[in-house]
Amino acid sequence: MNLTYNDINHEYKLDGMTIPSVTQVLKGAGLVNLDFVNEQLLEEKADLGKKVHLTTELYDNGTLDLDELHPTLKAYLDQWIKFRKDFNFIPTEIELQLFHKLYRYAGRIDRVGLAQGVLTELDIKSGMKFKHHAIQNAGYELLYNQGKKRGEQVKKRMTVYLSTDGYKVEPHNNENDKNVFLSALTISNYLLRSTK
Repeated sequence: MNLTYNDINHEYKLDGMTIPSVTQVLKGAGLVNLDFVNEQLLEEKADLGKKVHLTTELYDNGTLDLDELHPTLKAYLDQWIKFRKDFNFIPTEIELQLFHKLYRYAGRIDRVGLAQGVLTELDIKSGMKFKHHAIQNAGYELLYNQGKKRGEQVKKRMTVYLSTDGYKVEPHNNENDKNVFLSALTISNYLLRSTK
């Protein structure tokens, strides 16, 4: 099976057929609503988020040119490096793109790796904390763990919120988050079909 992602349309295709992303599932079910945020500000924050993600990705892959890095991005990167040191985080998967064979959705997992010796799935954010982040994270955990033996599955999941002057870690321990995500997937698929 061939999974592709179109960055312009923000859409995944599996063998040419469009399938929803984790984020689209949450939006489609009504769990994400940013209508209260100014559109220009939202675009600026999204652009910053993409740049922070790329910066941390290049750093973790060992291909980042630090001399060419903008001071603002350097400040975010410093916090990512501090997190990695504090949690002894060693990434094993970076920006991993997957689809779920049973549930028919896709997503890009920011990182999977060992955090304090425990296999952990984590999401990197450079903006505000929202409730739906735990549900988003659960969608990624389901993606990663599918078909794996228990010993190969992630045991923890978390969101790391980076800023220019620090970082915060939000662990996601509620097992019910996965059920909420699957319910959101059902609702999103139903609403999508009912509009066709």
